[in-house]
Amino acid sequence: MLQSAQSFEAKQIAAEILLREVGVQPCGDLQALLWVNEENKIEWVVGYTAFIGKTCQMHVVNLSATAYLPKKFVRGAFDFPFNHCKVEKTLAVVNSLNTRALNYDLKLGFKEIMRLEKMHDDGGDLVVLEMNKADCRWIKE
Repeated sequence: MLQSAQSFEAKQIAAEILLREVGVQPCGDLQALLWVNEENKIEWVVGYTAFIGKTCQMHVVNLSATAYLPKKFVRGAFDFPFNHCKVEKTLAVVNSLNTRALNYDLKLGFKEIMRLEKMHDDGGDLVVLEMNKADCRWIKE
Protein backbone atom coordinates (compact mmCIF):
# COMPACT_ATOMS: atom_id res chain seq x y z
CA MET A 1 0.00 0.00 0.00
CA LEU A 2 1.31 3.45 -0.95
CA GLN A 3 1.59 5.91 1.94
CA SER A 4 2.70 9.51 2.03
CA ALA A 5 5.22 10.21 4.78
CA GLN A 6 3.56 13.39 6.00
CA SER A 7 3.60 12.80 9.75
CA PHE A 8 6.75 13.69 11.66
CA GLU A 9 7.30 10.04 12.61
CA ALA A 10 6.87 8.71 9.06
CA LYS A 11 9.18 11.39 7.69
CA GLN A 12 11.80 10.51 10.33
CA ILE A 13 11.61 6.82 9.41
CA ALA A 14 11.96 7.65 5.70
CA ALA A 15 14.90 9.97 6.42
CA GLU A 16 16.67 7.30 8.49
CA ILE A 17 16.21 4.68 5.77
CA LEU A 18 17.42 7.04 3.02
CA LEU A 19 20.50 7.99 5.05
CA ARG A 20 21.36 4.41 5.98
CA GLU A 21 20.73 2.83 2.58
CA VAL A 22 21.80 5.48 0.04
CA GLY A 23 23.52 8.23 2.02
CA VAL A 24 20.88 10.94 1.60
CA GLN A 25 21.72 13.54 4.24
CA PRO A 26 18.88 14.81 6.43
CA CYS A 27 17.35 18.00 5.06
CA GLY A 28 14.40 20.25 5.70
CA ASP A 29 12.73 19.85 2.31
CA LEU A 30 12.47 16.03 2.37
CA GLN A 31 9.23 14.60 1.04
CA ALA A 32 8.73 10.83 0.92
CA LEU A 33 6.43 7.99 -0.07
CA LEU A 34 6.46 4.52 1.47
CA TRP A 35 5.25 1.19 0.10
CA VAL A 36 4.07 -0.95 3.01
CA ASN A 37 3.18 -4.65 2.67
CA GLU A 38 0.32 -6.58 4.30
CA GLU A 39 2.42 -7.17 7.44
CA ASN A 40 2.88 -3.38 7.75
CA LYS A 41 6.60 -3.63 6.85
CA ILE A 42 8.17 -0.99 4.63
CA GLU A 43 9.35 -2.51 1.34
CA TRP A 44 10.10 0.61 -0.74
CA VAL A 45 10.92 4.22 0.06
CA VAL A 46 11.15 7.08 -2.39
CA GLY A 47 12.45 10.39 -1.15
CA TYR A 48 12.51 13.79 -2.82
CA THR A 49 14.98 16.51 -1.88
CA ALA A 50 16.69 19.57 -3.36
CA PHE A 51 13.58 21.26 -4.72
CA ILE A 52 15.16 23.98 -6.85
CA GLY A 53 13.12 25.81 -9.47
CA LYS A 54 11.24 23.17 -11.48
CA THR A 55 13.46 20.27 -10.42
CA CYS A 56 14.01 17.94 -7.50
CA GLN A 57 16.24 15.02 -6.71
CA MET A 58 14.66 11.58 -6.37
CA HIS A 59 16.02 8.72 -4.23
CA VAL A 60 14.62 5.16 -4.26
CA VAL A 61 15.35 2.37 -1.77
CA ASN A 62 14.23 -1.27 -1.98
CA LEU A 63 14.11 -2.93 1.45
CA SER A 64 12.37 -6.11 0.32
CA ALA A 65 14.04 -9.38 -0.61
CA THR A 66 12.43 -9.17 -4.04
CA ALA A 67 13.20 -6.77 -6.87
CA TYR A 68 9.49 -6.53 -7.71
CA LEU A 69 8.42 -2.89 -7.92
CA PRO A 70 4.64 -2.54 -7.68
CA LYS A 71 3.29 -0.53 -10.62
CA LYS A 72 1.02 1.45 -8.29
CA PHE A 73 4.11 2.51 -6.32
CA VAL A 74 6.14 3.54 -9.38
CA ARG A 75 3.19 5.50 -10.77
CA GLY A 76 2.79 7.27 -7.43
CA ALA A 77 6.55 7.85 -7.23
CA PHE A 78 6.44 9.89 -10.45
CA ASP A 79 2.97 11.36 -10.01
CA PHE A 80 4.06 13.02 -6.75
CA PRO A 81 6.88 15.22 -8.11
CA PHE A 82 5.40 15.91 -11.53
CA ASN A 83 1.73 16.45 -10.72
CA HIS A 84 1.59 17.23 -7.00
CA CYS A 85 4.82 19.26 -6.67
CA LYS A 86 4.68 20.63 -10.24
CA VAL A 87 8.32 19.93 -11.10
CA GLU A 88 9.29 19.44 -14.74
CA LYS A 89 12.40 17.30 -14.19
CA THR A 90 13.57 14.83 -11.55
CA LEU A 91 17.26 14.12 -11.10
CA ALA A 92 18.93 11.03 -9.69
CA VAL A 93 22.56 10.57 -8.67
CA VAL A 94 23.90 7.02 -8.80
CA ASN A 95 27.26 5.39 -8.16
CA SER A 96 28.35 3.65 -11.37
CA LEU A 97 29.51 0.71 -9.24
CA ASN A 98 25.89 0.16 -8.19
CA THR A 99 25.01 -1.41 -11.53
CA ARG A 100 21.73 -2.83 -10.20
CA ALA A 101 20.42 0.63 -9.27
CA LEU A 102 21.80 2.25 -12.41
CA ASN A 103 20.22 -0.35 -14.72
CA TYR A 104 16.94 -0.14 -12.80
CA ASP A 105 16.82 3.64 -13.17
CA LEU A 106 17.52 3.38 -16.88
CA LYS A 107 14.72 0.81 -17.27
CA LEU A 108 12.36 3.20 -15.49
CA GLY A 109 13.14 5.75 -18.19
CA PHE A 110 15.84 7.95 -16.66
CA LYS A 111 18.50 9.16 -19.09
CA GLU A 112 22.15 9.77 -18.26
CA ILE A 113 23.08 13.44 -18.63
CA MET A 114 26.45 13.64 -16.88
CA ARG A 115 29.19 11.42 -15.51
CA LEU A 116 31.91 12.61 -13.16
CA GLU A 117 34.69 10.03 -13.18
CA LYS A 118 35.74 8.60 -9.81
CA MET A 119 33.73 11.22 -7.87
CA HIS A 120 31.41 8.77 -6.04
CA ASP A 121 32.23 6.43 -3.16
CA ASP A 122 34.78 3.63 -3.64
CA GLY A 123 36.11 5.20 -6.85
CA GLY A 124 32.86 4.87 -8.79
CA ASP A 125 31.69 7.47 -11.26
CA LEU A 126 29.01 9.87 -10.08
CA VAL A 127 26.27 9.40 -12.67
CA VAL A 128 23.58 12.09 -12.97
CA LEU A 129 20.29 10.96 -14.50
CA GLU A 130 17.18 12.90 -15.46
CA MET A 131 13.53 12.17 -16.07
CA ASN A 132 11.50 14.87 -17.80
CA LYS A 133 7.78 15.06 -17.10
CA ALA A 134 7.05 15.06 -20.85
CA ASP A 135 8.97 11.78 -21.25
CA CYS A 136 7.66 9.96 -18.18
CA ARG A 137 5.62 6.94 -19.27
CA TRP A 138 4.50 6.31 -15.67
CA ILE A 139 2.18 9.33 -15.55
CA LYS A 140 0.82 9.07 -19.08
CA GLU A 141 -2.71 7.74 -19.52
